[in-house]
Amino acid sequence: MDEDIAILTAALADLLQQQSQWTEHQLIETLQKPPYELLEAGALRDPLSLFQTHFLIFHCLYRLRADWRERQQADLTINTLKIETLPWQAGEAGLQPHDPLADYYLDLTQLTGTTCADVEALLDDFWRKMGAHKPSAGAQMPYEQACEVMEVAPPLTAPQVKRQYRRLIHRHHPDKGGSLVKMQTIKKAYQTLMTQL
Repeated sequence: MDEDIAILTAALADLLQQQSQWTEHQLIETLQKPPYELLEAGALRDPLSLFQTHFLIFHCLYRLRADWRERQQADLTINTLKIETLPWQAGEAGLQPHDPLADYYLDLTQLTGTTCADVEALLDDFWRKMGAHKPSAGAQMPYEQACEVMEVAPPLTAPQVKRQYRRLIHRHHPDKGGSLVKMQTIKKAYQTLMTQL
């Protein structure tokens, strides 16, 4: 695995030197194509593969950032929607706050010890929190419009609406090239339908 990580880290360094700003999804797509072909075409096919791919990318990015900082070459902003190479500024090393995300992603036991059930539990908790708060009356949209946005038809059940919500959010997430506006519309439609059930 060490050799694969070294190759992936070198490819990411190459890409970040060619272009200073990327989204995670753009990097994944590029790493799936020639000349790299370091990630499988199905790298995002299911929750566990998605988690593992994300983890490896972020592990390599945090390794690269640590290396660049140590050599005073550059700095790196690491976020799913914005991975950006920044110029090195003298004195930065002593000013870096503790980064618990770096600790998490640099610990490979987080990758090897995370099961499909763990990923499903994380996703369930995330989606539960996303739909937990009740929308204000002004946030409602017409029921028919909500059904159209959610791509469902009555009669509806809460589990059916929740499954469809997860599918649509997964499909339209900005990390996958989707639109934040579309995601917000889907969330509003979801909240409208859930208040009717």
